[in-house]
Amino acid sequence: MSKTQNSVQLIGYLGRDPLVTTAKNGSKRAFLRIATNYYRKNKDGTALKKTTWHDIVAWDKKAENIENEFITGSHVLVEGEIDYQTFVKGTQKRYVTRILATKILNLDR
Repeated sequence: MSKTQNSVQLIGYLGRDPLVTTAKNGSKRAFLRIATNYYRKNKDGTALKKTTWHDIVAWDKKAENIENEFITGSHVLVEGEIDYQTFVKGTQKRYVTRILATKILNLDR
């Protein structure tokens, strides 16, 4: 029997203040965007920086903590699962990749 795992850990910075909303069932949810950077040198030795943006969703108690402790620029650690969703908008098929946070820490504190 083989084992599988859907797990990701990111350390980055919030690109904007979290958006915290209340779902129809009363649960709080927080939407965050964090940036991670990758540095390398090209063939001639010039330093290159690549920034990747990640969409994060957190629920319930985590969302409440985010609402009170996180602002634009916060240094954060996120652990969670990668979630892929597909939906149709108008006539076009859209794809969304998000991280469903199981753990989130403010590294500035």
